[in-house]
Formats: sequence, C-alpha cells, structure tokens
Amino acid sequence: MTRPRILVSGASGLLGPYLAMAAKEWGDVFTTSRTSGDFPADLIDPDETKNLIKKTDPDILVHAVGLTDVDVCEKDPHLASDLNTKAAENLAGLLSSDVCFVGISTDQVYPDRPGPHAEGLEDPVNVYGRSKLAGEKAVLTHPGGLVFRTNFFGPSHTPGRSSLSDFFVDNFRAMKEVTLFSDVFFSPLHMKTLCDFVFRSVSEGLRGIYNLGSRDGTSKAEFGLSVARHLGLSTEKAILGKAQLQPDRAKRPADMRMDVTKIETDLKTKMPTLEEEISKL
Repeated sequence: MTRPRILVSGASGLLGPYLAMAAKEWGDVFTTSRTSGDFPADLIDPDETKNLIKKTDPDILVHAVGLTDVDVCEKDPHLASDLNTKAAENLAGLLSSDVCFVGISTDQVYPDRPGPHAEGLEDPVNVYGRSKLAGEKAVLTHPGGLVFRTNFFGPSHTPGRSSLSDFFVDNFRAMKEVTLFSDVFFSPLHMKTLCDFVFRSVSEGLRGIYNLGSRDGTSKAEFGLSVARHLGLSTEKAILGKAQLQPDRAKRPADMRMDVTKIETDLKTKMPTLEEEISKL
C-alpha cells in the first residue's frame, strides 16, 4: 500500500519539528516554511503556494504556520491577518478536494469567561484570536478541513524558540526571578502527545473542529510549580503575580481551559491529565 504524502507547514516553529517527527510514522513527510524546510515557500503568496502544492502533491497537509505573539498581533493586525488567515485561505483554495487539510489553531478563540469552553462558543478578545478564528473558517471551506484548537508545551527542538515549559525550566535552573500568573488558566498538552492525536484523528477520518487539550487544567502558576516539582528544581525565586496587572499587555482571556468531550467521544478515548503530560518532560 502506498504511503500518504504528508506536508507540514511551519517547519521553523515550535510545533513543526514535532509534527514532522510524528508524521514519519504515517507517511512520507515534506516540510515547508518561508525560509526553511524541504520546500521553502511564502504561503502568503498565491503563486509560491501553488508551486509548493504542485511540487509536493500532498495527501495530508498539516498547517502550523502562524504569528503566535499576541502582543505583536495587536500592534500589527495586517501581519497577523496575513500569517494566521490569508495563508490558510490560499491553501484552502488551491488544495484538491481529496486532501486532508489540518489547521492548528488556538484556545484564544474563546471568550474571556470561565471555562472549560466547548466548540461553538467562540468570541475572541484580541487580534490574535480573531485572526486565528478567521483562519479556522478558511480551513473549513475545504472539504477535507480539520481544525484543532490547542495549547502546548515541551522541550523546543527549534533554535531560538522556547516553549512555556522551557521558560520555567531555564529560569528555575538559573535561579532567576520569575513571575507565575495565578489568574490565567489553560489545559495544554505536551507537543508529542498533541502530534500523536493529530495523526490519529486524521487516520480515523475526523473532520470539523476539535478542542485538543488535557482533560483538566490549571493556572499557569500551578503549571510552573508542577514542572519544578517534577524536575526537582528550586522555586525559591518564583513570585506569584497576576497577568491582568501587567502593563502594556494585549488583552487575553483569563480562562482558556477547554472541554475535550467531543474529541474523547469521537476517538473513543480519554485525554490525558495535565499532570500526566508534565511527567513527560
């Protein structure tokens, strides 16, 4: 049986290397980003996008390109729209209808209200969330559209890029002062787990929108402390603080925990707890 051809965009991002690694178990893998990967391409440019698709002829495309810096998105909404929306629109319009088109989205499409949030309750409070929600809609115009709303951590395999867990580990190990936000809640997955679930979902033929996160959630403060406990690191320099009191910071939802009932039901499985995910560090 012929192995599917899998194209992973966003090769230079945090998640890209994990996606490419996981994809190798499922098919023949090609990667792209604007300046790196097997086939570099600017997905904002329709001609470059068309050429990329012609060269790679994917059966599955996992689209992980995006501008994820919330504050930069707020200051440059045009750039956010290009990277988080237009790239997805270009791909959706050029991919053949039999391709599985996977979009990696964010928990920041949800409102600033208490979670956990279920699919269908979107109301983003910042440019980042709105541009990603528009990107989701673009993915879903394609017959093979599959969107995952997620949040993730784990050791970075990308030079110059650090995850949230990297930030905590590096600062705890260096005994640097670090502020832990007690008023921000989320339910992330380790990047390896996330990628395994992405390709499992593709293999099961899922389509539409799914929350992909840990079964429970916690504050970012407790997450940082749990990471330290697991790795035996000192939190002597840790300071509890509140994100809402930070100056010059774009508005963000305080509670980004996600309801994962839908993915659990459709895959007939249970998502891992956040403590289980931290234990993978």
